Formats: sequence, structure tokens, C-alpha cells
Amino acid sequence: MTKRAAIYSRVSTPEQAEDDKISLIEQERLCREYCQSKGYSVVFPYQDIGSGTTKKRPDFLKMLGEARLGAFDVIIAWKTDRLARGIYPCSALMEAIEESGVTIETVAELFDRTTFEIRAVLGRIEVENIVQRMTMGREARMRAGHHHVKAAYGYDYNLDTQMWVINETEAKWVKQIFRWYIEGQSPNKISQRLNAEGVPTKLNSKLGWAEKTVSDLVCQEFYAGRCLRNMGRRNKKKESPEKLIHIPTPRIISEEDWEAAQARRAQNIVRSPRNTKRVYITQHVLECEECGTRFHVADGWTGNPRIECFRMMRYPHTIPCRLPKTVDYEKVASQLWHGIVQVVGSEEGLEAAVVSNVKRVKGQKDSIEQRLKEVTAKRANLATEQDTVISWARKRLISEEQMERQVRTMTDEDLECTAEQNRLLADLRLIGNGDEVYQQARQIIPMMKARINDNVTEQDKLEIVNTLVRRARLDGAGNLSIEFKTPRPVTSFGYVSS
Repeated sequence: MTKRAAIYSRVSTPEQAEDDKISLIEQERLCREYCQSKGYSVVFPYQDIGSGTTKKRPDFLKMLGEARLGAFDVIIAWKTDRLARGIYPCSALMEAIEESGVTIETVAELFDRTTFEIRAVLGRIEVENIVQRMTMGREARMRAGHHHVKAAYGYDYNLDTQMWVINETEAKWVKQIFRWYIEGQSPNKISQRLNAEGVPTKLNSKLGWAEKTVSDLVCQEFYAGRCLRNMGRRNKKKESPEKLIHIPTPRIISEEDWEAAQARRAQNIVRSPRNTKRVYITQHVLECEECGTRFHVADGWTGNPRIECFRMMRYPHTIPCRLPKTVDYEKVASQLWHGIVQVVGSEEGLEAAVVSNVKRVKGQKDSIEQRLKEVTAKRANLATEQDTVISWARKRLISEEQMERQVRTMTDEDLECTAEQNRLLADLRLIGNGDEVYQQARQIIPMMKARINDNVTEQDKLEIVNTLVRRARLDGAGNLSIEFKTPRPVTSFGYVSS
């Protein structure tokens, strides 16, 4: 009987995908020639562009899933490191072939199951060593005063000196941007003026200048002649001074302009409507029925909050919406709260909310059950992989640090799966025990009624909205429709409400 073969090809970067020597096309060609010489029938080709140290590769995961379904008999790869260069993907691959009986063969070398796991660990160590050497080289160049990144707007990169030099044309606009910003013009207005005057961006983007581009530009200290780079990976945490390297950079703006711009920025942050402490009961639930966009509330300088549609505010050239760009928040919030009071105050409204949710979930029962099986199986696989990684650490095949990193990643995935599993179980429980859920809801409603009085606070209103409302939709005529969810107490599996 002819064996069914699946071909797997992988490169780490898009640049490698175009390299004739190791391209995806070349790997697949060699694998197909190998299959032809063996008399195998190629049924599935899989290709990924990504690191071999992780299993989070679309076609790799698809291949593992179809291997468990018995879609093929053998996996063909150019070399073993194309399949895995780390513990985590190696563990997932070994588990899949053990369950399905699928075998692995490689073209450029002999595949040895007994040494594959060790080679995967060594491959991971090799990758970490490469990263370490690259980091050390980058740090050495920075300490020598060389820039290792592309030149920012206002500068050009000198290949001979490996340093930034001032681009006089762009530097003129950098000074102008800072001047406008100091005068009080917003980044949005500045970007509009730049686009109106036809000023090109650094990469000549067809979309022109964006508000965020201007906002980021006035925060860059290298325009004042101070360029600080960190030695490690980029992150949001503020680096300690000893981890920062000063790289000489030509000054474009004066120290006075820099200080004035930062003072203006600090003032804008304090005055920003986003720093308001007011509670808005429409947050997270209000959507546009016309285009499906989620609304947000802006306080505004006048103190009168308005509900804004991001799509219409930022992309007015797209398909127009019947709703205006902004809507009075107080009017919509009043409609929302009035609808909640009506439902809470009547048995008919409560019953309608429960029946509506039961119908919604019943229509999705098959898909919910299928997804629950997938999530449950994934949690079981994660538990097995975690045991495997711990056993490797005990055998000293990997370091404790590597084990902790892998276990931490699997734990995070398991938490996400647990949350989704609880949501799915809650929906299935709603299908099978609609009457019981209804009675539970009736027990919660009196507590809600007791909280609705003349002294109810905005925070109380927000909590009631989050408990009862799935989403609210505003149509082009300004009418609000509310989709309620069935409130439920904590169930045996730890999930609150639907």
C-alpha cells in the first residue's frame, strides 16, 4: 500500500523565503523528489515562515491536528531543524506522532527518533547563543558611537561612519513641527497641515502624516542631541541608567525648544479628557447598529461628554454612516438606564431576557459542544507537555530556567483555555437548565431593584449595566436597542454570568 506523505517546509524570515538555497520552494522540491524515489504519494504540503523554537506556527499546528486524524502516514522534511528547534514544539510533535502512528523522515540527513529530542534542545541553545552574540555585537557598536537602527526623520544614515547626519530638508520640518507644537497646536492639526502642504514622510507613505507620527516625533530626545539606547530587548519598563548607552547625535532643535515642547506635552497629558475619573455606563457595551463600530466617550474641553464613532472620526472617506460623528452622551445614557429599569421592574421583561438568551445559545449548541471538546483536549495536551518538560529538566536535558520559561508559557495558555471552557460550560448549562437559570435570575433581580433608587451612583449604574447588558446598539435614527444577558450567581465551575 502506497504511503501518504505530508511535506513540511519552514524558514525563519521572509528574506530566507526568497533565498534560492533554502527557500520554501526549494525545500518542497527536494522533499517531493525524495517522495517520488520512495514511492510515496504527497497529499498535504505545509509551509511556515517563523522561528522553529515555538510551536505557534499555523501550518505546523494544522499538520499536528491532521496527523491525529490520520490524514497521512509519514511527515517529510528537508532537515530535522525545519520541524523543531526547541523543547516545546518537539514535545508537541512527538505527542502527535505517538497518538497517530505517523513516522518522520528527512531528506538531507537520517532521522533518529532517539536523538531528535536532544538535537531539538541543542538547536534551541544554538539559537540563544546566536541571539547573545548578536546582542553583544550590537552593544559594542553602540559603545563605539555607531547607530544600529534606521535613521529617524530629520537624519540620514552614513554608511561609512555608521552614524546619523542631518538631512537639511527634513530638519527644517522637524523645527517647524516643534514650533507648531509649542504654540499649542495638536498633533492632529499638525499632521493635517503637513499633508495639506504636501510634506512627504520618511518612507513616502501614501497615507501621509498620521497624528501618532507627530505625537511620537515631539517626544524623541535625540532631536536635542541626546540619543540613549538600551542594551537589552525593547520593553515598556524604564531601563536603569547603567543599561543605557549614549550615542552622539547631531542636534536639530535647541535645548529651549525641547524643554518648551515637553512642558506643553505634560500640560496636555494633565488636561487630556482620557484622564477624567468620571464613570460612563455606556462603556464596553454601546455599538453602532449601522457599521458595528464600538463607541467611546470623550469628555471634551467644555465638560459636556460626547459619544464618538472612531470610524467616522478617523476614516470619514469610507462608507458613510447615518449616525453623526458625535452624539450627546447624556441622552443615550438616559435611554440605556430607562431600558434597564423597565426590565428589572417587570417579570415579563426578565422572562423575555432569559428566553432570548436560551434561543441564542440553542442555535449554537453544536458549535459550542465542538469547541468545548477542542478546548478540553487542548488542556489535556498542555498538562502532558508540562509533565514532559519537567521530566526533561529532571534528566538534565534542559536547564531549570528553560523549564520555568516553558511551564510559564503553558500555564498562561491553560488559564486562557480555562476561562473559555467555563464560558462554554455556562452556555451549555443555560440550554439544559433554562428554568433553573431563570429562577436564579429571579433571585438576583430583587437585589438589583433594591439598588435602583433616587440615590443610585454612576458606579452602581455601571455595575448593574455590566451585570445585565450584553450589548446596546444605536441606529441611524438615534434609537437604542438593548440585548440583555441572563444574570447568574457563581456556578460550580466558577463562571459568573454569560
